[in-house]
Amino acid sequence: MFVHLDLAVVFHLFCIVQGLSTAAYLLAGPRRPGNRWLGLLLLALTLQVVDYFLSRSGVYYRSRWLYFTPLFFSWGFGPLLLSYVRALYGARPLRWPHFGPVAGQALFYAVLAVQSFDTKTWFWLNVHKPCTRYLEHYGAVLSVLVYAGLALRFLGRQPRSARWLRPGLLGVALFYVAAALDPVVNSAYLPAGAPKFYLTSLVLPVLAYALALVGWLKNSGTPDLHLTDAAPTEAEAARLEVEPAAPSPAAPGKEPLPVNPEQLARVVAAFEQEHVFRNPDLTLDSLAGLLDLTPNAVSQLLNAGLGQSFYELVNGYRLEEVKRRLLTADARRLTVLALALEAGFNSKTTFNRVFKEKTGLTPKEYQKKYQATHRDDSVAATG
Repeated sequence: MFVHLDLAVVFHLFCIVQGLSTAAYLLAGPRRPGNRWLGLLLLALTLQVVDYFLSRSGVYYRSRWLYFTPLFFSWGFGPLLLSYVRALYGARPLRWPHFGPVAGQALFYAVLAVQSFDTKTWFWLNVHKPCTRYLEHYGAVLSVLVYAGLALRFLGRQPRSARWLRPGLLGVALFYVAAALDPVVNSAYLPAGAPKFYLTSLVLPVLAYALALVGWLKNSGTPDLHLTDAAPTEAEAARLEVEPAAPSPAAPGKEPLPVNPEQLARVVAAFEQEHVFRNPDLTLDSLAGLLDLTPNAVSQLLNAGLGQSFYELVNGYRLEEVKRRLLTADARRLTVLALALEAGFNSKTTFNRVFKEKTGLTPKEYQKKYQATHRDDSVAATG
């Protein structure tokens, strides 16, 4: 089969090979946070690049039975993008209604793909070219902008993120704002019969390649691409509502695991200097992301180096933060619940249970018992 080749077609081929191979690796390879969603997003982007290649290379013209092949899943870009960002932080995946539009888009092309050539030609001339392709285009633009905005809002609630993530989301949003001008430019500024200008066909292959590169680097251990902190699922946060399991005792005659002093110092610094415990969605996985370790390694480090489980450590720091602020002026301008929430506790129930178990007192009783001593010490220190 004769295929027209130019620099754009060659680049399309390059991006297709890179995109499909990386998507397969992410979907079938290491089960790291976000890999599956990133793989699906990359696959959807690359399939659209395949459509551009088939069109520009002349394959569609010579093999017309390929018309309306299900290659466009652009209404899924936004939900997949947000799902990827949420998965990096261990947050709950989006529910299936978010993917209803892309399912309808896939069904639309699947039905058209099996029609006769005459039917496809009629549909293209009378329906798709004047109407549905613009609906598809602007639907994709709106979807990406909305979900990119939700992803940025989600990141804004996290204490830290990878340096590339926020600029990347802003770049994607900016690209789709510019892509919204494609039909306007074609209809208002290009004469009839002139070659059409499609920004998406020029930039989307670059975006797919960049995403493929991120996928490889993210799994190669490049530090700049790892999250410096993360937030987990609501289910994980709810675990703090129950009593954490005590660390299992070491087997008789088994030597304790060695502790890496540098790693242990990083844990202490994360709590003492960066105050990660104030994040109400902190989990073992998110702490592991901060330390660039596996959750299992962090759990062993806490048990061997500090003699505490993850939840004991987190609740301990949160409790000490509240106890300290209860004896300061903060207690006069904020409620006890507000202090607890700012310290990272997820609910009043959790806070009251932990406070009572560790101090034997209610917060009010604790204030009454220690406030006078605290004031006396303050006066003595200034005297």
